[in-house]
Amino acid sequence: MTIIAGSGSSRHTEAYQAGRLAAEAAVAPLQGHVPRLIIVFTTEPFEQADVLRGIRAITGPAALIGGCSGGLMTAQGIDPAGVAVLALTGDDLEVALALEPGLSSRPHLTAERAAEQVEDYLAEQEGSNRQSTALLFTDGLTGMLAVDMALQSASAVLGPLCPIVGGAAGDNLHYKQTYLFADEQIESDAVALALLTSSAPIGIGVRHGWKPVGRRLVITRSSGNIIYEIDSRPALEIYRELFPQADITAETFREFTRYHPIGFPQLGEEFLIRLPLEVHPDGSIACAGTIPENAVAQIMVGSPDSLLDAAEAAATQAVAALAGSPIAAAIVIDCVTRPPLLGAEVGTELTRIQAIVGHDTPLIGMYSFGEVAADEGPVCFHNKTVVVCAIGKEARTATV
Repeated sequence: MTIIAGSGSSRHTEAYQAGRLAAEAAVAPLQGHVPRLIIVFTTEPFEQADVLRGIRAITGPAALIGGCSGGLMTAQGIDPAGVAVLALTGDDLEVALALEPGLSSRPHLTAERAAEQVEDYLAEQEGSNRQSTALLFTDGLTGMLAVDMALQSASAVLGPLCPIVGGAAGDNLHYKQTYLFADEQIESDAVALALLTSSAPIGIGVRHGWKPVGRRLVITRSSGNIIYEIDSRPALEIYRELFPQADITAETFREFTRYHPIGFPQLGEEFLIRLPLEVHPDGSIACAGTIPENAVAQIMVGSPDSLLDAAEAAATQAVAALAGSPIAAAIVIDCVTRPPLLGAEVGTELTRIQAIVGHDTPLIGMYSFGEVAADEGPVCFHNKTVVVCAIGKEARTATV
């Protein structure tokens, strides 16, 4: 059993042609084999139905999943706009798809229904040597709290033995509307899920490069994604106390926290990162994702060098998890907030990843509005983080 992969991209401004050209490049390396799975990342200017028609003209009825993003990574570089396609095939690669709308109004139920649609396929793999991995994409413009809640529900249905990796779809920072795909279905405000099962391993790497600074803090009062009090004082007061030279106001707060997010210690060395978004009149802070009450936290800082090191570390972690299997393809989910922090080094991040996964390895990536993966514990919704998913080419060699 061998997984064969190809990737392609197009900057063509006409939607159908962009989809068709990207698909042609992705399918060519399959050497005539029929693709089993197509992963698609696009950007917002296109009529998405026409993009999918162009892709389908080349790929035929292969299972298809994906969504819009704030920009693309491809094997050739970074594209602020366009279409990127990854094509996968293999004798024992099987895919089950689900797309469920209603994320913003009923996040738990929406994710449960999506996961339940593939649950039977997961149960069929019990006791086999096949690995199951779920690709999960959500609408990142519905609110990060809904995305976080949906992820926990999907994880509860799929169970701890099924890794989940993916991201939140978005746009080019216009915050208007985004789309998710599953076969010919196109939805906003939804959860898209693909369950992949194969004898070939899949490795996941999660890193961010943010480091704690200052003293440890306790989230003494929170609800959902709102921090009301830190150390029994209004949350904004603590930021002002720790960084008096910054002269933080409600208007400057979001710009300051781009470089100073909040981190929560996890198993291992990594922190779970939460991006503070805005200050309320009472001094509370809204964040991108759930905030646990009574949790220990620290303010984080980073630099271009630390963020680049993290991207390389995530790729290294993902490839190591293949346990010796050659790599067939790589998927990168990178937070849309990282490129502005990297500045002129933004292309170096992709170069550092490719140095680990291989410059000739088929690769696509999206700039996401939140990242989904597990590090050394349960699956989490991440902010300001890079996730690398490495797809193995061959089954692990059995050991005696």
